[in-house]
Amino acid sequence: MKVKYVIGVTLFFLILFVFLPLQTVLVMEPRNGEGNPAYFSISKNKTFSIRYTHSIHLSEVEEIYRQTSSDDIQQTSLLYEDTAIGMPSNAVGEEIFERTEDGRYLISNMDKKFPYIDIRLGQVVANHRLVYDNKVYPLKNYFKEGSVVRVQYKKVSLFNKWKGVIVVGKG
Repeated sequence: MKVKYVIGVTLFFLILFVFLPLQTVLVMEPRNGEGNPAYFSISKNKTFSIRYTHSIHLSEVEEIYRQTSSDDIQQTSLLYEDTAIGMPSNAVGEEIFERTEDGRYLISNMDKKFPYIDIRLGQVVANHRLVYDNKVYPLKNYFKEGSVVRVQYKKVSLFNKWKGVIVVGKG
């Protein structure tokens, strides 16, 4: 009787551990439901960025983000090469607009918060990449070009991580 009880309790906690969403990770998942999500275990005090080539003026753009205490995504900076169509020509409010030493434009001190970000992956030019810890992860390696990918912080279970693609972090 005692052995069955111990086995039952052990199985119960094992199932809880596997199926209970305990770890918060940055999740990228296709909006059309085709394909697996990609999981990025990004430390709370670290930033990540989305880098792409602007479709009109064909120059690099980098949007820098961090996780907030409420698991939203906060844009902290924007780095780009051209103030042409679709790019800001100045800062707003408390933001700081400046030129970098290499001639690019930088808007820093940004405080734009989002519960999620939807990105349409470019089919021809954009080449969207996630950059974290000096490593570059081309999103076309995980998702179909032209698809819409939702980026958000979520609590996930070990079971969900096993079903997806763990890009950064331990499974």
